[in-house]
Amino acid sequence: MYRYFVITILSIFCAYGAVNEANVSESNASTNENLLILQALDAQQYGKFANAALLFEKLYEKSGQEEYLKNSIRLFLMTDNMSMTNDLVQKGLKNYPQDFEYERFNIAKLLKENNITAAQEAAIVLLKKERNEQNLKLIGTVFLYMQDYNASLGYFDEAYAISKNEQLLVQIADIELRLGKIDEAILRLETYTRMNGCSIGSCYKLIEIYSMKKNTNKMLDIYKRLYEKFKEDEYAQKIFEIFMFQNRRSEAISFLEKSRYKPDILIELYTVEKQYDKAVNLAKKSYEKTGNLEYLSKIAILEYEGADNKTDTLLNSVTDKFENSISSKSDALYLNYYGYLLINHDIDVQKGIDFVKIALQNQPDSPYYQDSLAWGFYKQKNCKDAYNIMQKVVEVLKDKEVLEHYNLIKECAVEGEEVKK
Repeated sequence: MYRYFVITILSIFCAYGAVNEANVSESNASTNENLLILQALDAQQYGKFANAALLFEKLYEKSGQEEYLKNSIRLFLMTDNMSMTNDLVQKGLKNYPQDFEYERFNIAKLLKENNITAAQEAAIVLLKKERNEQNLKLIGTVFLYMQDYNASLGYFDEAYAISKNEQLLVQIADIELRLGKIDEAILRLETYTRMNGCSIGSCYKLIEIYSMKKNTNKMLDIYKRLYEKFKEDEYAQKIFEIFMFQNRRSEAISFLEKSRYKPDILIELYTVEKQYDKAVNLAKKSYEKTGNLEYLSKIAILEYEGADNKTDTLLNSVTDKFENSISSKSDALYLNYYGYLLINHDIDVQKGIDFVKIALQNQPDSPYYQDSLAWGFYKQKNCKDAYNIMQKVVEVLKDKEVLEHYNLIKECAVEGEEVKK
């Protein structure tokens, strides 16, 4: 972004130079200066802070413009070259004694050198000269380095009283947390957010604190306020997760219905709550909107699960949907479901077995899919193979339907003298 900004400025200077032919040498000097600016900003953008600092120093030496000197010092402070930083800071202190920015640069340099005592002394002297927000924050930072949190808090409080700056408020809350003043930090932040709205800095800090206290209700409240303001999916996801963590499924459903966040999750929740009509309607809308055949398979499952009577009309409707949506590349869940349906209702047992086998290629260790395959073999009177499979399945699954399958398959195998009594 910087480079395009500078290129625009440079083009204006060049255009001006083309018109003012009487000042060709001055125009060339201006062009050279802007080329150096471009190079410096480009180096800064790519994190080459030492190179950028040197270029700004060169610009200062050529032009005498003070802002170049300040830029050079700021960038050198981001490097390990404290010798060069010190030289430039001293130059600024000498040439611009009334500009207190150089005293602040000097304190920052001393802190980086871990010369805390000298930084403290310099900060006290500076504060006596000018007691403003910047200098209060700086001396507060010095005392923070010294781990004198009470003194630091006092200075940050005074600075905050001047500006009501949110970033300062968050820093104050951090210090109060270090001092164990959790309730005080919460009160400050809640008061600020109620008066000024839920912004990123203050509300994220509240979430951090409430997370430490394991207060999910308060976290939920903050995420709701953030979502109401910004409508970002990440906040909707957090709201949903907290509702589910608290086992408040009906409220999770209400939120998803209102926010329209992730209809697929809402379909699953409707299914869990056995609200099949709502699940079918939403799946149909998603299918019409996207044309994704997976939704057609979902609709088939939901229609079947939601029907009290598995009539021929229903089975025809369900199988038609599966036939129009399923293939060997479909999700194993749908392959197994359709395969088991074909087997269980004696519609086409061999075809059902083939679908189940494809599902098992994707998930060979699924006991549910193994049960479907065994049930298919049983339907074909291949009780030996069915029984061998079910012996492994019942070691993992103990639900009613699986045990019914196991007992019938075992009885069939025994009657056929395929296993020892």
